[in-house]
Amino acid sequence: MTGESRGPAAAVRAQLRRVREESRPHWMALSAAIVAGLVLSTVHWLGLVVGGALVGLVAATLPRALLSGLGFGLLVAAVWAFLLALSGALGDVTATGRFAGLGLLVALVAPVFGSLVRGIV
Repeated sequence: MTGESRGPAAAVRAQLRRVREESRPHWMALSAAIVAGLVLSTVHWLGLVVGGALVGLVAATLPRALLSGLGFGLLVAAVWAFLLALSGALGDVTATGRFAGLGLLVALVAPVFGSLVRGIV
């Protein structure tokens, strides 16, 4: 059976396996997943879940996917804090207390939830 006759699903599985096992494709895919996740996160909070799923998909194992999701969430929180500080609103946002904490919690939990997709794929 040739690679073409196995269908597109087999080709996707083969590419995912390559991305998960080889260093250069892994880092390229991870970088692209992070950029795409950050861009989507600026549009809607569900972008956090999608970003976590993307970084989780390129991870070699489920525990690494969960750590990747957490790392992505930490990056999003850091970028959010940086942008708030840049605009001069960081003090005002942190003064809201629990509301700022809720935003931080969503930024950390949503990508980890998304990265669970690695357990399925």
